[in-house]
Amino acid sequence: MKTTADAVIKSMYEAINRRDITAAMEFIDDNCVYQDLNFPQPFQGKQAVQQLLEESCQGIPDDLLFVIDDLTIGDDFAVGVLWHVELDGIPFPNGRGVSFYRLSQTTGKLVFARDIVEPPIKPGKGAFFIIRLVTPLVRRFLQSKTGHSASPHRWLSLFLWALTAIYLYVLILSPPGQIIPGEPVWAIRPETLQEVINESLNFFLVLPILNLVGITYMEAPTVHPTSEALFNFAEAWIFMFLPLLLADPRGRNLPKVAIWGMAMFLTNVFLIPYMALRLNTPLAEHKRENHKDSLTSIFGWIGLIVGSIAIFWGFVGRPEFADLASRGNFFLEQITTNRVAIAFCVDLVLFYIFQIVLLGAVVSPSGKTPWLRFVPFWGLAVSLIKNGE
Repeated sequence: MKTTADAVIKSMYEAINRRDITAAMEFIDDNCVYQDLNFPQPFQGKQAVQQLLEESCQGIPDDLLFVIDDLTIGDDFAVGVLWHVELDGIPFPNGRGVSFYRLSQTTGKLVFARDIVEPPIKPGKGAFFIIRLVTPLVRRFLQSKTGHSASPHRWLSLFLWALTAIYLYVLILSPPGQIIPGEPVWAIRPETLQEVINESLNFFLVLPILNLVGITYMEAPTVHPTSEALFNFAEAWIFMFLPLLLADPRGRNLPKVAIWGMAMFLTNVFLIPYMALRLNTPLAEHKRENHKDSLTSIFGWIGLIVGSIAIFWGFVGRPEFADLASRGNFFLEQITTNRVAIAFCVDLVLFYIFQIVLLGAVVSPSGKTPWLRFVPFWGLAVSLIKNGE
């Protein structure tokens, strides 16, 4: 009797749910190619597929089952399946998937499979933004594969896209202890999350300073002054980048304000793609001039004041947090164990590099103090103040 594709796959699922791998392998062709998109490479051949199924079933509770929600019918050799995983009859979180299976017309057994599993992290509309960011990187890669030459700017742009991926994986997504200490965003501990929230509430040290002078309409969360200093110094620095981005001639047609906002209020990972994208914009012939802008000066003054106070606060703020030696030891401990602190330190290094590049692009080299762009933080603040006067 002729066996349809949906009947074969149903039988295979039933065998896997019984943890009977021998029975499941009766439906697998010797030349099967099994693509589980959780893995970088497909499993080729019956032996490789058997190893995959054995490892997937090893140590799994008997009541963790694959449940078919829907499947296509009417094709003897191909079937699509919607499925989910249940534990003791309860749907497993992030346990949905879709699969496609094709049978061999010679043997009637599974010769090709592709599984797509629900991702644990759901970026939502952020996925559209990520696609727009990585498209230039993919385009450069494809061009290099087809033999098109790349200019130095394009190679630098490619490097920055790679740096974006490294930053995103190492500092935000890599598992605990794999590369650096601390928790990734998908496994962040409640106490770490509370620390981030408390630092955000103490943004620009407004609440701590108001409490210090007796204004207590809202109590500032108690945070170690060294952590507050690092957070607010980094925030003051990226705050001053907005006038630079707006004046950057290479950044025309890019969503500068949106990128700056995400870099300031989320993570610096958004600023790195901007530096890559701007390199792909031809620089139009123009004469660089330092246009006077009072708003630019205001950004410089605010950044200078907040950043300087943040450093002072790290040394003397909250006297209950002991002496300078203890604060120094706490800082060293944080940058070797706390991923949030490590990320802020990496950001400071990148801010300095980007400051040099962007100030060089918007400030005339014939000015009186072109060397200010090489002075970290304070050079940017003074340049903005001078440009706005």
